[in-house]
Amino acid sequence: MNAVVVFESLWGNTAEVARAVAEGIGPGTRVLSTSEATPEVVAEAAFLVVGCPVIAFGVPTQQRLEGVRSEVGRAPSDPDLTQPPLQQWLDGLAPGTGRCAAFDTRVRGPFGSASPKILRALERLGYRPVAKAEAFQVKGKYGPLRDGELDRARRWGQELGRQAA
Repeated sequence: MNAVVVFESLWGNTAEVARAVAEGIGPGTRVLSTSEATPEVVAEAAFLVVGCPVIAFGVPTQQRLEGVRSEVGRAPSDPDLTQPPLQQWLDGLAPGTGRCAAFDTRVRGPFGSASPKILRALERLGYRPVAKAEAFQVKGKYGPLRDGELDRARRWGQELGRQAA
């Protein structure tokens, strides 16, 4: 199966989850940031998994990332702001017919979600979900991931792979 996992990651947590999900899906699954996931690569995918961190209660946008930009030099590590925000990437995504899934990384609490919004955007473009949107927990605003989340991401990837096959 030609599967691609696309992510936006600011402090590395979402990238770690994306790699674990890809491991679960199986060999040959590509893991690409929003800057690497070109329209051509995505168009060839039979299965697309998309994830991002929750920023300002939702999917990262250029405007929401301005607030993150102000944290450069004040956080434990600087965020990676070199990737297009996921919302911008989604806005440029062509309609597709493959299967899909979505995830986010977030702090536990009432701080919003991104994965259900990602899944709805993919559905509007013609992709068919194989699972409900999933969330992976980080310990604090910058991470790290909570214990066991990478194992859970691998198991979720295995289940996604079965559902998409």
